[in-house]
Amino acid sequence: MTNPIRSKLVPRFVEEFCKPSNRENATKAAREAGWPESWAAEAGYRLLKDVEVQQMIMEQRARVAQAATITAADILRDWIELADADASKIVYVRRVNCRWCNGVEHQYQWNAREYAEACDQAQRAEAAFPDCAGGFGWRHNGEPHGGCPECAGEGIEDIFFRDTESLTGPERKLIAGIKRTKDGLEVKLKDQEAIRNQIAKYLGMLIERKELTGKDGAPLTIAHANPEDLSDAQLAALIDDNQK
Repeated sequence: MTNPIRSKLVPRFVEEFCKPSNRENATKAAREAGWPESWAAEAGYRLLKDVEVQQMIMEQRARVAQAATITAADILRDWIELADADASKIVYVRRVNCRWCNGVEHQYQWNAREYAEACDQAQRAEAAFPDCAGGFGWRHNGEPHGGCPECAGEGIEDIFFRDTESLTGPERKLIAGIKRTKDGLEVKLKDQEAIRNQIAKYLGMLIERKELTGKDGAPLTIAHANPEDLSDAQLAALIDDNQK
């Protein structure tokens, strides 16, 4: 086996060794870096014994730690972006045409596929074909007709989801999950009210207060000027004393 310390694979070994997925396993890091399976354990052992390689590992760890650093300001900035995100850019309600809006003389309008299916069902049931006097061409997202006698020109409500590929920034981050159910797509959004409360707590705008009582609900005897300065342990001890 050639001396692994002089190998061109050493920088790759250091990089692999510091990856969280490799858990600083020298043998695995050597194998991932390019050493053959039969040499990986010996190469990893020798590399870790070398002072220069140890220095390279320390420097790589520092770089990884710096890249992974998330400050309180970063978290607060993300919270604010999420709290201000416009949910209507993700899911929104629109008024669309009803079945009678754009039919001939405002009669029920079909699309060709569903009319063919309705005719097949009628034929199997030996029933009359459905009336198609309103014509064809109905679209679920068509505009309402102001003179429609069925919906009085208001159309009907329908829910639409924005294409996620068109979303950027806070609105994209606001989506907590998407799944398909028997009723269609379900989009789950992060709780913006809870996020606002988190921001308020972080900024000291909300203060959680504890109501403390003594035995059998009697007033708590406190010999301190400001009970809120007590730690949780001190409060627990104080309550315990008053319960006796």
